[in-house]
Amino acid sequence: MTRDIEELIRAAQELRADQAPPAERVRAALPRRTAQVKKQRRYGLGGAIVAAAAVTAAIAVPSLAVRDDIGVAATVQPAAPGTAPATASSSPGVPAQEPVATEVDLGFKPTWVPPGFAEHIRTASAADPGNGFGPVLRRVWKKSVGIGDPWTGAELSLSVFSGMTGADVDRSGQPIDVSGAQGYYSPAQNDRKSSVIWHPAQNTVLMLSASKLDISKNDLLRMARSVRPDTGVTGVPARLNWLPDGWITTGTTVSGPSPSQWRAEFSTVKNQVVTYSEKQRKEMKEGRVQPAGQLSVVVGLTTDAPPGGTELTVGGRPARIPVRSDEAGRGLLHLVVDLGGGRLLTLVGSGAGLTVDDLRRIAEQTLVEPAGLDWLGR
Repeated sequence: MTRDIEELIRAAQELRADQAPPAERVRAALPRRTAQVKKQRRYGLGGAIVAAAAVTAAIAVPSLAVRDDIGVAATVQPAAPGTAPATASSSPGVPAQEPVATEVDLGFKPTWVPPGFAEHIRTASAADPGNGFGPVLRRVWKKSVGIGDPWTGAELSLSVFSGMTGADVDRSGQPIDVSGAQGYYSPAQNDRKSSVIWHPAQNTVLMLSASKLDISKNDLLRMARSVRPDTGVTGVPARLNWLPDGWITTGTTVSGPSPSQWRAEFSTVKNQVVTYSEKQRKEMKEGRVQPAGQLSVVVGLTTDAPPGGTELTVGGRPARIPVRSDEAGRGLLHLVVDLGGGRLLTLVGSGAGLTVDDLRRIAEQTLVEPAGLDWLGR
């Protein structure tokens, strides 16, 4: 979070490109509509995939509440009481976008993974208006992961694309059978990236991907064929109880080595209408939006914010406002709050009139309540 927004966007794009198959294989493996759309949620801020925890309803008394890992809650009142949280409505003229759900159905899970791999990351992202993806849930298995940014090293991931049909799947890969469903296998092309995509249920497309990993076709297919329905749900061990008007949470990532060393990241945006030429408008079925403002909120054991800064109190807890003097970082706003117990709340964002007071109010009304994290490291 010590980099400029544009640098973060570029870094996220590069990281996504590094994790994904080359462009021609993306077109062959992903649903057809994904090849026609430029992703709008490009704000990585330390995560390759923006991913689950919606802006929640107002609480009676706004506070920054922290619940420790043994379930004891500590609630600290903010210096000044807040008003009701803003809704997730878009700005005038901006196509409506639903925030990511507070809890997301898991849908599916593999019952076999290669030895040494454990689930360390879950991301969920809301659908962009008209992008064709629908909501996406991604579960990631790695051999290890740190307490910070989790997107490094070899991985196996299962992506669940909701709101899609088998007709949306490009059939350029090698035809295969996945537990009775038609699937397509894309082998590695000297890049240690391979994938399997199939359509197991109505309005659902699954994609199993390997990145930075030498895995045989047999093992990748074995993992794909082990996938079964999963009736569980997944959430985030924190909530953003307030965002400025027009801002919504488009996704979150939960990661960590173990249930006690979790990290949660929220990606939030305020959208604006994109202006296109007349020709472009005719070619598009639905209007497009892009972020006018972007904000990342991270709860974890470490922070990527710059050191130092103005000291203050937020919700009765020590905090600081780091400031970058370099040209690239002048437009970024930072706020770091010490939640106690070694856990930090870091906010960094820019655009759409976002202010430090906004960051402070978001922090004051953030609820941290670890629960449902037993899957980390399993």
